[in-house]
Amino acid sequence: MTDDSNDQKQPESTGSGRSAGSLGALRTTLAKRDSRGRPLAVYGILGIGVATLLALMLVIYFWSADRDRPEQPICTTIPADQAERAIRDGEIERLILAYDGSVDFATDRAWGPVQARIDYVDGQCANLPQGISNQTGLLAILGAIAFYNQTTESAQVEVAYNPITGLDSALFTTPTPVPTETPVATEGPEETELPPSPAAIPTETIAIPAATPATPDAGSPVTVPTSSATPES
Repeated sequence: MTDDSNDQKQPESTGSGRSAGSLGALRTTLAKRDSRGRPLAVYGILGIGVATLLALMLVIYFWSADRDRPEQPICTTIPADQAERAIRDGEIERLILAYDGSVDFATDRAWGPVQARIDYVDGQCANLPQGISNQTGLLAILGAIAFYNQTTESAQVEVAYNPITGLDSALFTTPTPVPTETPVATEGPEETELPPSPAAIPTETIAIPAATPATPDAGSPVTVPTSSATPES
């Protein structure tokens, strides 16, 4: 009976021995000192503190950077003629053109810019009409900027080209013109037939003979006037 009890207690003593050995190894490690006699545990504690402080500083930095970052403005849409006027007035800082980066030949139907955004000097922005149907206006704006930069001494307008693959296919569709309806001729009010006007009744004109001078009768003498001569003295 005694031997069995001793055999059962042996595993417990082995486990407690391992725990004691681990604690002893930890104490031995903490008790080690450097060449100056300082415990190595001090360096471990300092390292943990420095890492915590550094992490806290990074959190504060990014948090403050997000707060100081201005909000991105909402870009409105303006027509091409208004954008050209702003370029001439020196209000534009940058033009960003987006086009299909997979198109290599100018003969391709999808070649050329289909989206454009202008950035103002004051930080605002505006989008130009987009799509292949408005490409002529975008190229006109690009030409206006090139001429402005070449002929003026004002601040130059930056032009950025942004090739994009996988653009929306709707940008390359040409809108189908809506057929105009031919106006239907409307019938005017029916003309009412007027009764025929009575024909003018011709009136007979009675010819009145002209008065003829009276001729003397053949039997009555005709008196012929004679001139009286005055005798000469």
